[in-house]
Amino acid sequence: MAVERQPEQPVIAHVTGSIDLLTAPALRVCVEDCIHGSRADGNGMVLDLSRVGFLAAAGVTVLADTEHRAGRENLAWAVVANTRPVIRPLDLLGLRDQLPTYDSVPVAVDAVCALARCS
Repeated sequence: MAVERQPEQPVIAHVTGSIDLLTAPALRVCVEDCIHGSRADGNGMVLDLSRVGFLAAAGVTVLADTEHRAGRENLAWAVVANTRPVIRPLDLLGLRDQLPTYDSVPVAVDAVCALARCS
């Protein structure tokens, strides 16, 4: 995972590889760090899953938990879900329509900025 922070922009976490039982805890820590940074500057967060090759239930749980937290804490966030290994499990579980999913990082950034305080 690589985290990108730029002034007046959402925090962007670029995730690569598999998100499974072994790697989901690291994703959760990354999301927590991004949420903390997002809360500090008010610019939101984008989770880029465009390079994820496998999304297991443990990873889906992190996404669902993040959505619940975002709703409770009024956090602007988005998920880039544009590959079959990510879209398929979200569709099977009916979550793609419940999560703020977008096809690309720029579109996700624009959507988060529309809800957050980005310049």
